[in-house]
Amino acid sequence: MNPYYMDQMIKERQRETEAEARRLRLVAIYDAHNPGLGDRLLLALGDTLIRLGEHLKRRCESPAELEEELCREQ
Repeated sequence: MNPYYMDQMIKERQRETEAEARRLRLVAIYDAHNPGLGDRLLLALGDTLIRLGEHLKRRCESPAELEEELCREQ
């Protein structure tokens, strides 16, 4: 095969590879900034669990209060 054509084929393949790499990089950047539905649900669940935990901590600040409340409930 003619060396000129081989050189052109190699250069074309390199351009295609670089274009694909650019496209994959842009897709990765987009995906990083736009979380999917599952990610958003997990984030909301995590925030809710944190809020509930903070509420429980405020509700029973000390172990003595916790024991008193348990005794009153029984």
